[in-house]
Amino acid sequence: MNDAAPAPLSLLRSGHIGQLHTFLNGRQGQFEAGEIGERDLLSAFQPFDSSDLTLAEGFRSWLSEHPDAYAPHVAMAAWFLGRGWEARGHMTSNLVSDQGWRALQHFLAQADAFAHRATTLTANPLVAATILGRVSGTRGCDLTLDDVQRQAYPEWFTRGVHDNPGSYTLRRLMLLNLRAEWGGSEEHMLTFVRQQQEARLLSDMDVQRLWAEFHSHVSHHALHFANDPVLGVERARLAADLHPAQSEQLFIALSHARAVTAERLEALRRFLTAAEQDDTITPHGNFAWALHNSGDWALPETPRIGALLTRAAGAGDPDAAVMLGRLQLTHPNWRLPDALPLLKAARDQGHTEAAETIVYLRGLVTHPTESDAAQKRDDILQAANLMSGEMSWEVYRQYDDYERQFALEPRQKYRYLHRAADAGDNDARLELAQQLRAGNVELGEDDVLRPVDTAPLQGSLDYAKHLLERAAGSGHAASGKVLKKTSDRDWQAATARRPALRPMSHVPAPARSGFRLSWWHWLAGIAVVRLIASLFGHQW
Repeated sequence: MNDAAPAPLSLLRSGHIGQLHTFLNGRQGQFEAGEIGERDLLSAFQPFDSSDLTLAEGFRSWLSEHPDAYAPHVAMAAWFLGRGWEARGHMTSNLVSDQGWRALQHFLAQADAFAHRATTLTANPLVAATILGRVSGTRGCDLTLDDVQRQAYPEWFTRGVHDNPGSYTLRRLMLLNLRAEWGGSEEHMLTFVRQQQEARLLSDMDVQRLWAEFHSHVSHHALHFANDPVLGVERARLAADLHPAQSEQLFIALSHARAVTAERLEALRRFLTAAEQDDTITPHGNFAWALHNSGDWALPETPRIGALLTRAAGAGDPDAAVMLGRLQLTHPNWRLPDALPLLKAARDQGHTEAAETIVYLRGLVTHPTESDAAQKRDDILQAANLMSGEMSWEVYRQYDDYERQFALEPRQKYRYLHRAADAGDNDARLELAQQLRAGNVELGEDDVLRPVDTAPLQGSLDYAKHLLERAAGSGHAASGKVLKKTSDRDWQAATARRPALRPMSHVPAPARSGFRLSWWHWLAGIAVVRLIASLFGHQW
């Protein structure tokens, strides 16, 4: 999209539906007439790949005015997909909460429906095909190696390539879908890339980029799933040599392998240069991890790092704002740009991690006043209302303070406990499980947690056991101990004993300093490793 083009999200928020519709219809028409290419078309629709909750009213108006038009359907499909990933979170699948899985499936169904409808509303629905490809990839690869060898690909890909024989984006999405960690394999990917090379429909440059993507995916799997840093570095080098943007993966791989500083710095510089030359390049989450694990040897590059993250956040990538904020926490001496304005903008759009990061940054205040404490509670409550499990637990355990400051109702306390447990906070899972077993609360058919004083229902016991098993399965020792102490009779309503617990309204806040997020555990781990490395004379 050129500099003179309007900002689609601004038009949507401000209610300028006609101007927005004309612009996107024009772009689609230009693409189908061969006047612009794939990149310009995708750039026009890219802003809708967002989890911004403030867009809902604009979408309703747009769809009401143009119920049978391509543009609003494909834009909403992208938005639903973005909301699904925001609800799921970017952790590995074993750490996704029940709430996260439910929300993801709900939004994937919406994205799938709107994208499929969009494919019937224009001659060449390339953007809709890319969204269907991303939905498919999120659900996991269901293609066997035999399917790939026979080129028995799904319709979103076959029709998309038929209509757009030279599309690199469609090939890139299919390659993503074939990754080993999503149900495919290296052989799946290798077979696919060779097919694309032999078909001679892509330019030589795009074939080279596709090979670079292939080696990068193999590197990622070697590092994060196969515990093979040597292979990870080897394949990342191949990827970076084929395409400079893959220097990001090389930087990540070298960081995993604890490579010497000079190599890591060179890879970092190569990636920053590539990103400066192509403003469509944005950093990934593992890039942030590698930066967090970098030492002050990266200081000369911090202005470029700050510029990259600020550019990405300003262009609508809330994850970049989170990266910037968390780097300020781990590397305060890097003097990066202030992340708070970008984080607040992301929070206003409904981004949970941005809201959480604001709370962490508030913790840097060395001598907080009562006003600072009140502001921090406000930030915590905003994050809790964006479904943060950790912050919902903080509201629950210090509910008296929140009730006074925000005039909350007593019954709302239980909502925050349920939200915290459902979102995956293990302390909250244990607390809720024990309260359910004690008959102090029960979950109604409307999914609302209510205080009671009665023998636990079978449904309450089943849910309590599920909560404890999820917590214990993710390493929560206290939940594991409770499970070991119980017998089969404790999980049957007819024979269950009610644990002697105090009512929820009298449960004291557990003694602990600060937040117990996995984020903080992770930072502590980094600090320990840094200390050990320095003791043994290794460069970090």
